[in-house]
Amino acid sequence: MADRSLPHRESESEQIVASLRTVYRTRRPLLLACVLGVVLPVLAFNELATPVFEAESSLVFEELTTPVASDLTTEAAREYQLFNRIEEMNSLAFAEDIARALPDSLRERIPPPKDEEARKLGDPIEHAGVFLHEGLRASPLRNTNVVRVRARTNDAELSMAVANLAPLVLEERGFRIRREGAKGLKSYVDDQLSSSKARLQESEEQLRNYKQSRGVSSLEGESAETLRKLTEAEIAFNTTRADRRAAEQRLAAVRQTVTSQRGQLVPSVTNTSARATQGLKEKLVVMEGQYAQLSVQGYSPDHPRMSQLRQEIAEGKRTLAEEATRVAKTGSTGDPIGNIEVLNQEAQTLQLQVQSLRARENALSRAVGQYRGMLSRLPGMEIELARLTRERDANHKTYTSLLDNRETIRGALANQVPNSRVVDWAQLPEDPIFPQKPLNLALGLALGLMLGTGIGLHLESGRSNLRNMLAFEDQMGWEVLARVPASKIGSSGRLSSLAKKDWDASENDSRRALVSHSDPASAAGEAYFMLRTRLELLGLGTKYRSLMVTSTAPRDGKSSTLCNLAATFGAAGRSALVVDAELRRPVIHRYFGVNQWPGLSDILVARTGNGNHPHGYVTSPGSGNGNGSRSSELFQPTGVDGVTVLACGKRVSEIEWESTRPLLGPLLQELRTEYDVLLVDSAPPTLVHDTLALCSLVDAVVVVVNTANYDTQRLLETKRLLERAGANIIGCVINRVEPYGTYSYYYDRRYSPREPGDSPLTSRA
Repeated sequence: MADRSLPHRESESEQIVASLRTVYRTRRPLLLACVLGVVLPVLAFNELATPVFEAESSLVFEELTTPVASDLTTEAAREYQLFNRIEEMNSLAFAEDIARALPDSLRERIPPPKDEEARKLGDPIEHAGVFLHEGLRASPLRNTNVVRVRARTNDAELSMAVANLAPLVLEERGFRIRREGAKGLKSYVDDQLSSSKARLQESEEQLRNYKQSRGVSSLEGESAETLRKLTEAEIAFNTTRADRRAAEQRLAAVRQTVTSQRGQLVPSVTNTSARATQGLKEKLVVMEGQYAQLSVQGYSPDHPRMSQLRQEIAEGKRTLAEEATRVAKTGSTGDPIGNIEVLNQEAQTLQLQVQSLRARENALSRAVGQYRGMLSRLPGMEIELARLTRERDANHKTYTSLLDNRETIRGALANQVPNSRVVDWAQLPEDPIFPQKPLNLALGLALGLMLGTGIGLHLESGRSNLRNMLAFEDQMGWEVLARVPASKIGSSGRLSSLAKKDWDASENDSRRALVSHSDPASAAGEAYFMLRTRLELLGLGTKYRSLMVTSTAPRDGKSSTLCNLAATFGAAGRSALVVDAELRRPVIHRYFGVNQWPGLSDILVARTGNGNHPHGYVTSPGSGNGNGSRSSELFQPTGVDGVTVLACGKRVSEIEWESTRPLLGPLLQELRTEYDVLLVDSAPPTLVHDTLALCSLVDAVVVVVNTANYDTQRLLETKRLLERAGANIIGCVINRVEPYGTYSYYYDRRYSPREPGDSPLTSRA
């Protein structure tokens, strides 16, 4: 059968819970100070911080619709466009455009510059743009063409307006840039078309006049074939040169537009690209020249060499586009404040196109020279006819090509379709995102509580844990006789104002301090009965007739323990005399509601013959049952059956006490024969030397240890002093124990009576 007397071993969870309960019970001022120390600054911050409101809109970008990205793959073009659009929306220039589009009533809500000089000299639109740029952010939604635009300001309506204006401003900027570039290109094409028409008319007139004057209608044989090839070469040359000039004009228009908006020109792709990219461009230029040279030499498009060159040129352009996209995403290229699509994408494409066309133009120029040399060997009449025919055909093809380009530009100007649309418009934010007052307050409370708990646990860690009775008994060598739970008065050892009023009011009210008498069914009352039983098993009342109760420090609860122990002996039908030997801070008379004097000091002074004998009492205490000759004023009866009190008496000087102390031993020997048990209250031995002299005059000593005022070094010092003084320490009482775990549950639920009248302990023997 298991030994039920073994002390309970706490689990780690029980120890943690008990430590926390101790901190929350004994360190409440510390917890409150920590919580207030954190919460008050948080409250001040919540009230003084400038609120920040956030509004969010979202838009989706469609697939590329402009022809400038024809050299890019579909995926690279999409990523390139999306990246450039996001960079544009995150730029300072974009924020300034939004500031211009804001209504005056909202723009006036933007805080002015803090610097006085900036307010006087700065541009209001520029300042508003800087302010909006700090809170304007565009970010892509993963694996989609959707972009979220977030606007943060100190005004809810302003945030909503900025978030809703962003898609509109972006669309208008795209229209403006494309329109300005197309207008510049149209102007150039119109000029070239006018001059080309004049050249065509002139060449036709010269050819007609020559034929009429010479009577020659056409060339034949080899001359006609050579003329055809030369004409095709010149047509291709003129077309290539026109395309190159158009591309250069377009590139110049783009750069001029960006320069006027940003104040600085973005470095060209040629200057900012890596060496590998530049080498790839040079290779593309060479292949374009080879393709043009083979074309004028009569190679058909289906020829294997022509097909291979076309494939290599397409692969090179794709690689170049991917490399440009990667470099742009890492921030190596682009305008640091704009980085818009036309500049990053169209400028790069146009530059590559110009270089390729220039290479093709050079190759065609060499072919034209070769064919002209061949025609120079023809007779004079055929040469002139061939020249006039060639000029007429070349001017006609050039004029036709320019007409087609003009119609294409007109269509682009007429069909300006936006490539983005709004998915969600921003709504008016109801609450600010900063500061988040409820969250800050909750975090402040939690942080303050954690801080206070941490400090409390740190302070408690410096004190040993008395809940583990086995470890305590091994360390001290004392048997733990009882563990008294905390109660309102009886186990605290502290005299509250309510308790003092009760003691001063009446004798019946004062008995409430005696838990073992007034409420024996409580956990504290049961603990005192347990203490009496353990002491009886050790020999108190038989082997030991006198017992001194002391403690390590004031307010440990030694006096309340002694009084409640006396009440338990009285409940068992035994006579108990309580002697208050605590002459400096006596409290026994308050627990039982009796007079403080006459008492112990009066008896000792009377026996020395240096004072009046109170009521003639000198040698004989009389009968312990109260029927003898002893005075009831000295040995005062109490309202507790079987318990008599010898109070401390009047305060005496140190000299008088030293002179009477030798008489204390014989007096205790006389009293122990008259009562079943003699219980002596004494001061802590670490503070008062009287206890060291008194401990050798009694049969046994019990030390009370308070868990709420526990110090290991002081306890070891108490043990050392008592042992050297010859004290017979038979055990200790652990006072003010916090109920926890199964102990609290089982006692409260299984052993505590439901009604006061249900307890059999009210008449416990």
